[in-house]
Amino acid sequence: MSSETFTAGIEHGGLTTNHEIRMLICWLLYQVQTPVSMPLINEALQRDALVNYFALTRGVSDLLASGHLVEGEHAQNASAPLSLTQLGIDTATTFERDIPLNVREKSLAALRAVLVRHRAEKENIAEVTPTPDGCRLTLQIADVSSDLLDLSLYVPNLDLGDRMREKFLDDPSALYRLIVEYLSGKAL
Repeated sequence: MSSETFTAGIEHGGLTTNHEIRMLICWLLYQVQTPVSMPLINEALQRDALVNYFALTRGVSDLLASGHLVEGEHAQNASAPLSLTQLGIDTATTFERDIPLNVREKSLAALRAVLVRHRAEKENIAEVTPTPDGCRLTLQIADVSSDLLDLSLYVPNLDLGDRMREKFLDDPSALYRLIVEYLSGKAL
């Protein structure tokens, strides 16, 4: 099978060769400076159809086999975090300019957004619970010693409740900031 075969679902300007994809993976991990799991990398790159899923998994597999990447805790688990080795760092810095600028910008913005969302989902509570006449949306921002926000709202239907839950998880601090600014009458 050729390295050029995994192109289904790629938008114009997306990456199609295994070489390009491997460079992009190294570059992204170098830019975010934190281990990232394959599912999160995939989610980010699929947002703008920059890379085919099968080509991405092949690229990650190749980078692991060649020593550019290592798996963190829970190796053999799809959600094991991937980290760069020195060889991966060298690849990221040496071949950075070989990746088109628009792909670098889009993929990095998407990965950062995915990481923020993933963190928000882990650190906050956002639940939609059906009630006889609609649903209850419960939002919570936890802090070390106490909750920064603990809010429960009636919402007329599950669809709206789910949309509001998603919006909250996109940026929990935005809701907190808006409430504090509104109630205090002062901008933060």
